[in-house]
Amino acid sequence: PRACSKRMPAASRRAQADGDMNPTPKDWLTLNQRHLMAALDRVRQALERHTAPERAAQNPTDPTDPTDSSALGSLCAAFGLSPFERDLLLLCAGRELDGRFAALCAAAQGDPRRDHPTFSLALAALPGAHWNALTPEAPLRRWRLIETGPGDVLASVPLRIDERVLHYLTAINGLDERLRGLVQPVEAGGPLPPSQQALARRVAEVWARGGAREAPPVIQLLGPDLEGRRAVAAAACAALGQRLHALRASEIPTAAAERETLARLWEREAILSRSALLIEVADDDPPEAARGLAQFAGNVEGLLLVSRRDPLELPARVVARFEVHKPTAREQKALWEAALGTAAGELDG
Repeated sequence: PRACSKRMPAASRRAQADGDMNPTPKDWLTLNQRHLMAALDRVRQALERHTAPERAAQNPTDPTDPTDSSALGSLCAAFGLSPFERDLLLLCAGRELDGRFAALCAAAQGDPRRDHPTFSLALAALPGAHWNALTPEAPLRRWRLIETGPGDVLASVPLRIDERVLHYLTAINGLDERLRGLVQPVEAGGPLPPSQQALARRVAEVWARGGAREAPPVIQLLGPDLEGRRAVAAAACAALGQRLHALRASEIPTAAAERETLARLWEREAILSRSALLIEVADDDPPEAARGLAQFAGNVEGLLLVSRRDPLELPARVVARFEVHKPTAREQKALWEAALGTAAGELDG
C-alpha cells in the first residue's frame, strides 16, 4: 500500500516557499476546460465499460498527465493523488458537471436511487484501484477533497466532491465558504519605509531557505506597532508571490475537534490559493487566546505568521522572531513629505 503522509505534501511546501509556479498563459482557462472535460470523458468511458462492456468504447483517451499545468494536474501534484484517487475525484466531479454520470452510476449499481458515486463502485470500475485510498489519512479524506454521506457501510455511502475543490477544478478560485468570516484577506499597501522593507525581505529569505522536506518556521512579528507588523507580513508574502489572510487569535476554536477542522481547511486553502496565514493577537485578548493559538500552530503547517506585542512560546514549531519597529524619524519625515506633496514646503518643518 502507498504510504500516506499526515503532513502537508512536500511539493506544496516547496511551491509555497520558493514561488516556483509560472504565470498562466492568456488561454489557460480554455485549455483547462478542455483538459477537465477530456479527463471526465475518460472516467465516464470507464463507467460505461463496467456497466455495458459490449457497448463501451474500446480505446479510451489517454490518462491525465500528472505534470500538466491544469487545475487538475496542479491539484494532483499538490496533494499527492494516485491515478486511482484522481479518477475517484473525477468520478465525483462528473456527477456534478455531466448529467450522464448519474444514470451510469445508477445502472452500474443496479438501483435508480443510487445515482451517486460510492467507494465500491470506484473500486470495481476504475483502473488501479487500491483500498487504502479510502482511509481517513489518505489524501481524499484527510484534505476533505471528497465528502462521505450518511450510512453504516463505508463502501456504499454516497460520495460527493467538496464544493471548494470542484470550483478549483473549474478555475473558479475563491475562499472556502467555511473560512469566510474567520479569515480576512490582507492586501499589500504602499511602499514601506526602508527599515521595514528590509525586515520584510529578511522574513521572505527565512522562508525561502527552508527545504522541501521541512515545515517552514513560524514567523513571529513583535512590537507595539500593530499596523507595522501587518504591513511587514504583507510585504514578505508579496515578495514570495503569496496571498496573505489574517485570523484573530480569539477566533480560534477552543474545542479540539473544531480546531482540527479549521487547521485542515486552512492547510487545504493555503495550498489551493497559495496563501499564508497571519494570526493576530490583540493586547486585550484573554490568556485563553494565546493557548489556543499555540495549540493551533502546532497542528497546522504552511506559511504561518504570528503578530503579537510580546514573544509567544510555540513548543511544537520552529520559530523565527523579528522586532517590528516604527519608522525612524528620518523615514517618518520622508513619509510626511511624500504624503503632503507641494504643501510640505509651506509648513514649518
